[in-house]
Amino acid sequence: MNKKEEIRKRGQRTLISLTIIGVAVYLGFTPLFELIKGGVAGAFLGSAFGAIFVIVMTMYLLNKQTEIEQESKKSEKLFEEKLKIYWEIFDATELMLEDGCISKEQEMKKLPFVMARLVTIGSDDVIAAYQVVYDEINKVFDERPDDVVELSDMQKQNLIIEIVGFSNACRVDLGVSSKGLGTDIVKKTTNAIEKSNTLLGRNPPVKSDVVDEATIKLSDGSYNLKRHKTGHVRVYKDGNADAESVTKHVLRQINEELNWGFDEATFFRVKETRTIGKLFIEKINVL
Repeated sequence: MNKKEEIRKRGQRTLISLTIIGVAVYLGFTPLFELIKGGVAGAFLGSAFGAIFVIVMTMYLLNKQTEIEQESKKSEKLFEEKLKIYWEIFDATELMLEDGCISKEQEMKKLPFVMARLVTIGSDDVIAAYQVVYDEINKVFDERPDDVVELSDMQKQNLIIEIVGFSNACRVDLGVSSKGLGTDIVKKTTNAIEKSNTLLGRNPPVKSDVVDEATIKLSDGSYNLKRHKTGHVRVYKDGNADAESVTKHVLRQINEELNWGFDEATFFRVKETRTIGKLFIEKINVL
């Protein structure tokens, strides 16, 4: 149950309580008025009980109003904190998928703290949804326990699908909707993601002249790097007609095998593929 629904139900309970009190006062005081049989005493008693009833009701309503206002402020602050951590998770996952790799130093060290913050303020459904994402990331490192692990197209697709499930749980927790998206909508969204991910997995050919190129032999084959007039860089392995799906993966491999010493955090994650590709072609050509 989200906070808005909880506050609404509290208001309903307050209204029911006032109704019960009013009925109880009417039924309880009627015999007393009949005993006094009206007159000045009856008028005085009626005024006195009326004033007491108004005071009690006013105090009751003020206390409830204060309680609701405090709960609203608390809910507003909690909403802001939840929104903040949810967006941090989305941004971090987007960076992983855009960069195409997960590193122990950058991402894996942060994940336990992200999970701890979710446990603190997230709903049970949100925590369970992110646990699936967390397990998917851990599975990547179980398969290849390196310091930096490159994501395959399938791993990227799985992560995106799990993040959609996480965002659906966040939607309910933030009160955007009283329930998650229907199965049909989730299925359509998942299918659209799978289709777009397949298209993104292909590095399309560039229709412009090649202005610079270099060939380098690495441990797993020979790579031909081509830089086009538009600035795009494409890498072709062992004479294949189709370019490698992720150019930056090959550039990382070149850096590692040639011991050039370019850092992951300050170089590969902040510089564009075009910039790195241009630099590496120039360095290879002077070897």
